Amino acid sequence: MNSENRNQILKLVDDAHTKVESFYPETAVYKGTPEWTEKRRLLLADLALHLTQDALKGETINEAKLKNHLFAILKISAEFFPEGNFEKAAMLIDETIVTS
Repeated sequence: MNSENRNQILKLVDDAHTKVESFYPETAVYKGTPEWTEKRRLLLADLALHLTQDALKGETINEAKLKNHLFAILKISAEFFPEGNFEKAAMLIDETIVTS
């Protein structure tokens, strides 16, 4: 991929990222409410856009950023699908991350 194509994609992702963040609730939301679920879905979308940025920005991929975003995506996914293996997969990404 040439740099012009890469920059075009990154511009679209930046625009989408700004739009997603604009929908975050401005007031407190509480776990277990529909508003909490919506906020977590927005965060999942936000992190997915960060993954795209991680993959395309710069000449090399920053492994630490990629790990952090993948870990966060898997942890949030585990909230939606507790019977899945997302939590286990998250721990495989970085066994040094301590969760509560």
